[in-house]
Amino acid sequence: MKVLFILIVTIGGQTVNQNCEQALCFESIDRCLYFANRMNRQPEAPQIKAHCQHINVDNDSRWYI
Repeated sequence: MKVLFILIVTIGGQTVNQNCEQALCFESIDRCLYFANRMNRQPEAPQIKAHCQHINVDNDSRWYI
């Protein structure tokens, strides 16, 4: 098992993806928070929110550095 950080994106109150096969997963919390902060600062899309959450995955799951 491996601990990763998944970028959870919510559009209009509905969560888009919650697993590493469909969403972005990162080994580093800092990298995940970078993308979450960038998405949350988009002025033309206030209904889009993002945050990071830790997740336990198998060693063969897809993830980014």
